[in-house]
Amino acid sequence: MKKVWTQVALAAAALAVSAVAQAGVLRTVINFDPVDPSPFAPFAPLLTNGDEFYQAGLAGRTMFFDPFSNAATAVAGDLVGAIVDGSDSTTCSGVLCPTNNPTNYLGMLDDGVVAFGSTDGFRFSVKSFRASFISNGDPIAATPGFVRLQGVRGGVSTTQTFALSGLDTSGALNFATFTTTGAFAATEFDYVYAFGFACPAPGAGTSCSAFSTDRAQFGIDDIAIEHVPEPSSLALLAVAGFAAFGVTRRRAV
Repeated sequence: MKKVWTQVALAAAALAVSAVAQAGVLRTVINFDPVDPSPFAPFAPLLTNGDEFYQAGLAGRTMFFDPFSNAATAVAGDLVGAIVDGSDSTTCSGVLCPTNNPTNYLGMLDDGVVAFGSTDGFRFSVKSFRASFISNGDPIAATPGFVRLQGVRGGVSTTQTFALSGLDTSGALNFATFTTTGAFAATEFDYVYAFGFACPAPGAGTSCSAFSTDRAQFGIDDIAIEHVPEPSSLALLAVAGFAAFGVTRRRAV
């Protein structure tokens, strides 16, 4: 009988770990609706090299977004992006933006890069996001470009790259949903970079490049981020659950 109760207790402890793990996971989706005002982005909704703006993060924390140019000749004030209102076509003047997102999204323009993270250094993983190519009007290939996420944890980088779709049958660009996988999905980062690669027009080659064409443009939205508590804290709670179960059993004898 003792063996049976031991097995039941172990099962209860395992369930406690599972329940705590589920309850302890922090999740949120960053959708840029609305964008928190910031004195560090004076030309918003246009974003320039060196600007910074903020969004709500995990468990009441604040996320920073730093758009910048990776060009060697970059100076403060260079255009690198915009907060695009997808419901207002006039906010996309001069470029071909995606048509299937009627809300705000972050548009990175002219080979711009954006770094984002928690203002207090709280680590997080990126689980999914939505993205689309943004065209400057040149002919575009079936795969006009890529978005690369580069996460940094303790100075070590992990990357994952995602192919963006070209024009649909009606000649429009569209947001698609991308899910991270493997080491990138499993790692909680100090901060993450997002930047684009532009591919040549049809018949003009196959080499896609970043930071050299002013055509590596993309929109990004609905960034799902997550934090899972450290296993050590979960284990302590599980042990507490096991001990409580044991006390109950002894009292019942």
